[in-house]
Amino acid sequence: MTDMRGIADEHSSADAIVRAPRPVGDASAGPRNRLLQSLPAAERASVLGLCERVELRPRQILHHWNLPMRDVYFVEHGLISVSVKVSRERSVEGWLIGAEGMTGIPILLGDADNPPHRRVVQVGGSALRMSARDLVAAVHELEALRGTLNRYVQFVLCECSQWGACNAHHSLRQRTARWLLGARDGLQDERLPITHQLLARLLGVRRASVSECLAALEVAGAIRNTRSLVEITDADALQATACDCHRIVRREYRQLLER
Repeated sequence: MTDMRGIADEHSSADAIVRAPRPVGDASAGPRNRLLQSLPAAERASVLGLCERVELRPRQILHHWNLPMRDVYFVEHGLISVSVKVSRERSVEGWLIGAEGMTGIPILLGDADNPPHRRVVQVGGSALRMSARDLVAAVHELEALRGTLNRYVQFVLCECSQWGACNAHHSLRQRTARWLLGARDGLQDERLPITHQLLARLLGVRRASVSECLAALEVAGAIRNTRSLVEITDADALQATACDCHRIVRREYRQLLER
């Protein structure tokens, strides 16, 4: 079977513009992934010994639809979207993964052979890559890792159900503000290198509608908006525009994974 790692997405090069990623170095260096940071030192060292630090390139497909998942990625810097099909020709973002998470939930749930969603790098950076086989063995042997990743799975289930309710009941402006806040959390940066076209695709709406929402948020002083960069200038103002869903999801993460 052809190795799909690194194959370019079908998105045009104008759809995702990113800053230069952080340097890729030795995986033994302290992890910037929050799941791994939370582990006891001995277990963290064991996990890092199974990882290699790799570059995440914009539009890189880390996992294709319905193909075996051979690797997992603990994100250190960057953003990965999990794409969910809504028709033969169209997909939208199911959830976003940044430095707070990882890509291997299907492996943890025993569905590594043909998980249905695609995982695409939207903002480049770096991650710690581990083979699926090593992850399964590590979860079996390391109690703290097993507990942390089980709680992360629970968090993602809560997050996805919250986003489903949000998409059904809240306005596009609220959802746009909520997405920007979530992207800031995952990237740990106020500067979000995204285009209007990319954001529209991820939200499943027209580009013109996203541009209108971003313009309104800029008038309100919440963001500074250019063609390829959205900078959050007033997070409180952005939160005031967003629905309560972002706050609910962040609270769930703190309760499950930062206790």
